[in-house]
Amino acid sequence: MVYDVTLIIIGLLLVGKGGDLFVDASVYMGKLFRIPRFIIGGTLVSLATTTPELAVSAIASAAGDSGIALGNAVGSCVCNIGLIVGTVALLTRVEVERRDLLRRAAWMVSAGVLVVVFTWDRTLSRPLAAVLLVLALAYLSWDYLGLRALRRDEWTEVVAADPTAFLWQVGQFGLGAILILLGSNLLVDSGSGLARTFGVPSVIVGLTVVAIGTSLPELVTGVAAARKGVPDLSLGNIIGANVLNLYLIVGLSGTIRPLTLDLFTQVYSFGWLGLFFAAVLGLALRTGHFHRRGGALLLGLWLSYVAGLGVVTLG
Repeated sequence: MVYDVTLIIIGLLLVGKGGDLFVDASVYMGKLFRIPRFIIGGTLVSLATTTPELAVSAIASAAGDSGIALGNAVGSCVCNIGLIVGTVALLTRVEVERRDLLRRAAWMVSAGVLVVVFTWDRTLSRPLAAVLLVLALAYLSWDYLGLRALRRDEWTEVVAADPTAFLWQVGQFGLGAILILLGSNLLVDSGSGLARTFGVPSVIVGLTVVAIGTSLPELVTGVAAARKGVPDLSLGNIIGANVLNLYLIVGLSGTIRPLTLDLFTQVYSFGWLGLFFAAVLGLALRTGHFHRRGGALLLGLWLSYVAGLGVVTLG
C-alpha cells in the first residue's frame, strides 16, 4: 500500500507540474503565432488544462480499467465545480454574463444527459462513444466560430520571436507533455493497485484522488485568474473543461475500448454530477455572480461528496 500511495503522490506531482508547463507553453505559442486571445482562452487553454484527464482516461481505457477511465472524467467535472469554482468564489467575486453562461451550460448539461443515457445499461459501446467524440468536435467548432464572429478584430498581444525563448518554450511544451504521460501512467497503475489493496472498485480512486490530481491545471488557472482580477475567465474555462471531460474524454475512452460501470458509479457519481450542475447554474442565474456564500456552498457540497466516497471506501 505504501508503494502505491508513494507512486500516486509522484504521479500527482508529475501531472500537476506537467499541466502547468503545458498550459504556459501553449499560451506562449498562441501569442507567438498571433492566435487571437479569445481563442487562446476559450479553446486552447481549455484543451491544454484537460490534457491530464485525457491522458489518464485514455491510458486507463487501453489498460482495461473502466473505473479509472470513467471515474476520472466524471470526478473531474465534480471537482471543477465544487473545489475550483468554490475556491475562486471564496477568493473574489465572480460576475456572470448570463446569456453566454446559458449557451455554454446547454452544452455541459446536454453532455451530462447523453453520458447518462448512453450508459443506462451500464456500458458505453464504441458507436455511442464515437457519437460523443463527434459532439466534442462540434462543440469546439461552435465555440471557435461563435467567438470569432463576436470578436472578429481582437488579436492577442504579440511576443518577440526570440530564438532562445522559443526553444525554451518548445522544450517546456515537450517536457510538460512527457511529465503528464509519465504521471498518468503512474496514477493508473498505482490507482488500480490501491483499489485492489482496499478491495474497492477502481472507480472510487478515479472519482477522488485521480480526479483531483488531473484537475490541478484548472485549479492553478482558476486561482491565477482570480489573482489577476479576471475570475470570469476561470468560470468559462471550467464549463469548457467539463464539456470536454464528458464529450471528448469519455468519448475517446469508450472508442479505445467499450466502458463498463457498476451500479454505484451510475447512481452516486451521476447523481452528484446532476446536483453540482444544478447548484452552479442555480447560483449563477439567480444572483448573476458568485461570492463567498456561493463558494462556501459549492465547497461544502464537494466535501460532502468526498466524505460519502470515504464512507464507501472504509465501509
